[in-house]
Amino acid sequence: MAALTAVGLAWVRADVDSIDGPASADSVAVRITTTSSSTTTLPGVPNRSLRFFGTGSGDVDRVKIALNSSTAVNVGAGDFTIEFWIKGSTVNNPATGCSTANDHWINGHVAIDRDVYGGGDYGDYGISLLGGRVAFGVSNGGSGGTVCGVANVLDGAWHHVAVTRQASNGRLTIWVDGALDAQLASSAATGDVSYRVGRSTPHPADPFLVFGAEKHDAGSEYPSFNGWLDEVRVSTGLRYTAAFTRPTARFTVDASTAALYHFDEGTGLTMGDAAGTSPGQRRVHTGTGGPQWSTDVPFA
Repeated sequence: MAALTAVGLAWVRADVDSIDGPASADSVAVRITTTSSSTTTLPGVPNRSLRFFGTGSGDVDRVKIALNSSTAVNVGAGDFTIEFWIKGSTVNNPATGCSTANDHWINGHVAIDRDVYGGGDYGDYGISLLGGRVAFGVSNGGSGGTVCGVANVLDGAWHHVAVTRQASNGRLTIWVDGALDAQLASSAATGDVSYRVGRSTPHPADPFLVFGAEKHDAGSEYPSFNGWLDEVRVSTGLRYTAAFTRPTARFTVDASTAALYHFDEGTGLTMGDAAGTSPGQRRVHTGTGGPQWSTDVPFA
């Protein structure tokens, strides 16, 4: 987490207010692993989402997925795609300003966090919301970049978001509701950025992928997401390279699926992975905190 810099006993937060402009779909590299959205209905399974409350402390109000030698969700050795449905408001997620600087995504309301504390080895990545826009950053060691979205996805409606990273040149893209929202044509986020299983670290959250929270509980300068997430799918390869039709039903597992979380359990603390290798744990805040099951979903 290169954005976290210790100065005395305080954490310093960079406030850069530049926003990346929209990109042309014609400029996206044509390198297709699979373009199928592979959606389906699941008869007899209640459709639910997870409601997070932006707690940002105490290792709660989040979903945690262990990264080990058997969890296929540990993508990053090559190209990868992460997609999900999101709903929320800028009132509940007020952080603003986005920069293409390395690790700047960590300054937003963090929705998906696969950070490594400090420069680390190999690499890390994360997705957050700044001014309602998606910020997606990837780093390899101490070098990388952040792509800043343009579309407001925190307008109180459900939106489908997909991000991709191309390993050969560090290209980062954001897709919103099937349209190219923003891209960095190249960055230093090249090569292997997967989590190196077995690495020594004094930071207990390092070997986890986390949904709905800033994983290290580093303080209010690095806020967590307050809103709804559903249908999180992690894929190997560049699933989207041209505009596509926004999905209209739940995903199914295909050959490129590393992990898929429907969030449809409705009970218990185990979060199932439809791909089978990477189950998660729902870390619940006491009382009325989250994450809570919700029947507010992007489609029936």
